Amino acid sequence: MKVTETAARNQSATLLPTYSADTFGACSTLFELGGMIVIHDPSGCNSTYTTHDEPRWYDHDSLIFISAMTEYDAILGRDDKLIRDIETAAAEFHPKFICVIPSQIATLISADLPALCRIIASDTQIPTFTLPTNSMQSYELGIQYALAHLAKHVATISHNATKSANSHPHVNILGLTPLDYHWKKALPSLEHFLTAHDFELAASWTLDTTFEAIESSSHADVNLVLTKSALPAAKILEEQCGIPYVVAVPYPPLEQAVAKALRLAIHENDFREKELSPHHEPANTNRTFGPAGCFLRKFLNPQDLLFPEEMPCRLSTSTATSRVAQKNYIIGEPLHTIFLTEALRREINEAFEVLFPPFTELDLTNVLANAHLLLADPLYEALAPSPAHFIPIPHRACSGRTYEKQERNLLDPVEWAALLDELAPYL
Repeated sequence: MKVTETAARNQSATLLPTYSADTFGACSTLFELGGMIVIHDPSGCNSTYTTHDEPRWYDHDSLIFISAMTEYDAILGRDDKLIRDIETAAAEFHPKFICVIPSQIATLISADLPALCRIIASDTQIPTFTLPTNSMQSYELGIQYALAHLAKHVATISHNATKSANSHPHVNILGLTPLDYHWKKALPSLEHFLTAHDFELAASWTLDTTFEAIESSSHADVNLVLTKSALPAAKILEEQCGIPYVVAVPYPPLEQAVAKALRLAIHENDFREKELSPHHEPANTNRTFGPAGCFLRKFLNPQDLLFPEEMPCRLSTSTATSRVAQKNYIIGEPLHTIFLTEALRREINEAFEVLFPPFTELDLTNVLANAHLLLADPLYEALAPSPAHFIPIPHRACSGRTYEKQERNLLDPVEWAALLDELAPYL
């Protein structure tokens, strides 16, 4: 009986919610780009996304629909109905593209959405595509699918792109969505960071932006990757457009290091392009450069930069169960937490361990048994042991709009200082 009980607890969640789904991550990424996004699903997914995960819904127009499948649609297929509804809406709203994404029901009945997209594109002459979502995966995969598709699209139209003659290098920001960053404050903070270090913003992927800005962003000198979900898109842009990338989050204590890394990436890329030019004699040098951007993920100086060569999916809970010494933990999106940990180490000389969802409540409770400090979404406070000190860092992908008034923009020096003040009594 105990074995069955334990197995049931490992498969259930009584206190923690599920994270936002992959369909919602895709919708969040494409929200502002003027396309028509259709979730192929019974009614419900659209309202869940717009009321819980999308703060722009009441301020910004967007064409996000749901196919509203009925039981008969699921049993009989009725692809003709889906095609007719999408083409009717497209004729009325004239979207720049159409994206049809499946939920678990559409996946279960094996709806052939790639074929349907080809029919719709042929009938409407509007670019139409699908993404491999199923509503059973994390929002991170939805963002990854959408950003990678955008990167491939940019690569196909980038052949005539030329770098700006402006003296200030141009930077694309990849992975910026309200699910991981403050939807109003993050981009202004990042723009301030770029301006303060003599960079210019090329395009924000994909917050406070347009489809045209994304399409013209192949002229950028370097990409700044803010989330793990954006890494595949960064690699596509590097391989097909020659844009190097830097993996970093420029929290105030890391700004100088991140700015230095951006310049180094541009310098290495320029050097490599000259070396590959058929009209350029190879320089006589002993310096060794790998593919553009790759050397940045090695430790140029362990005390100067933190660029992990491989991003783990999550911390192994089986290795963090020691109760001998108290520890500090941060829970959240991988890149966000890794660089937050490094920023705190430099600022207050305090070590934090990072925990990446998903995990079971039982495993997490065991890991947190020795916690001294826990920085996480407020919903995790219920799993923290009573002696632990909890500092809330709301994460919209976890708790939706429940704590939106408490959301932090730690890229801002004022809010960063406020966090340090909260931590001070417990250090």
